[in-house]
Amino acid sequence: MKRSVLGLALLLSLPAAAQDFDLTDMAPARPGNTVDTAGVSSNGTVVQAENDQQGVAVAHQQLMDSNSDGVRLIQVGSGTGILSIGSIGYQTYDNLNATLLSKRGAYTQAAMVAKKQLIENLEGLEQACVNTAQSTLDYIDTGSDSVGNTQTQLQEACSSTVQGALSGYVTYDVFDNTEDKEVRVSLISTPKTRAQVRSNRGAVSVTSDPNAIFKEVIADINRGVLPPVGAKVLTHADTGEVVVMGYGSAIIRQNSNRQIARKLKDAAKRQSQTRARSALLATMQGEEVYWEGSASEDQMESSQQFEYADPSLQDPAEVKMLDQDRNSFMNQMKTSDAYATISRGKLPPGVSTRSFGSEDGNWMYTVAVYAPSLEATAREASQQMQGKATAQPSNAGRKITTHNGLNENAANPRGASGQVSNSGSL
Repeated sequence: MKRSVLGLALLLSLPAAAQDFDLTDMAPARPGNTVDTAGVSSNGTVVQAENDQQGVAVAHQQLMDSNSDGVRLIQVGSGTGILSIGSIGYQTYDNLNATLLSKRGAYTQAAMVAKKQLIENLEGLEQACVNTAQSTLDYIDTGSDSVGNTQTQLQEACSSTVQGALSGYVTYDVFDNTEDKEVRVSLISTPKTRAQVRSNRGAVSVTSDPNAIFKEVIADINRGVLPPVGAKVLTHADTGEVVVMGYGSAIIRQNSNRQIARKLKDAAKRQSQTRARSALLATMQGEEVYWEGSASEDQMESSQQFEYADPSLQDPAEVKMLDQDRNSFMNQMKTSDAYATISRGKLPPGVSTRSFGSEDGNWMYTVAVYAPSLEATAREASQQMQGKATAQPSNAGRKITTHNGLNENAANPRGASGQVSNSGSL
């Protein structure tokens, strides 16, 4: 899908020269927390701050306290960040597998809501609404009576669509409110995360220890914040190299049969690996986001003084007067939301994955990591292997000799020798 010219211009116009808009060590908001608002001003959905950490903290706390989905623009000296929060509820069941599946589904849908809001903020929303109203009066006069019925019908139907290409965003925070049975996913796009996509620098000769890169993964595990969905961008402390991480998860279904349980765990690992690579691809190369929503509302209001003996004929001579006026009111509302995200493409060489089981044994997490130095190493190894595989065989040789070669004193190692079966048992 091609991004609209307006949306692309808006995204690229966001300042990216200064890339110190850093999310490292930021404390995410939680319901009821207090944050320092000194030097921070808010105007609608825009938060202006003197530094990025304070701006993100205030914006995130505002969205968390509002207890609703939404978007905040964070303007600081190093550029403009866009923060979006999506939330979805889940159910708990006697079957733990069902509870975990409901929860993971909520994480996935909450992330879709947050993505839709980012696209809507960048590219706008297409909407169409149709409203209709119909009012009727049925009045009968006879020589001795006067009766009437009135009815009013209102109809409203609206449809909205959002679609666009989204890239350069990362997962800022995930939160599971176990009391309210609701999960929230916070996505953020900053000059630093967008620069990783915009630069497209490819493999470079940077020497980074892969184990040192994965230290951030271990740190996330120790903090217990491995997100079930999304990605993050970080800077290697020693080399300054930009590293992108994609996260994926799957529940480890429980089963009393040990063999089945083992297969279920293997399946969870493969699922989480696929989802982690997809998240990495979506952040690096972009993904298509679609949303279509509809809302309809029908309302009927009536006042009745008589009814027909035969409603199909509606003969005014055949009516029954009611002892008292009959008043009726009915309203019906329907809404629907359909989300879709599509990420496709080829990941560069050198993408490395690590899988981890949660301490309680319920989740399998995978982190897919891309770094330019890892790509450079993989390409170098590939070239070396191709060089060996395409090496031309030597044309030197001689014609086979079919005569001579007999040697009585040649090496003659002994072959297998010994009784195979006991003669007494034959």
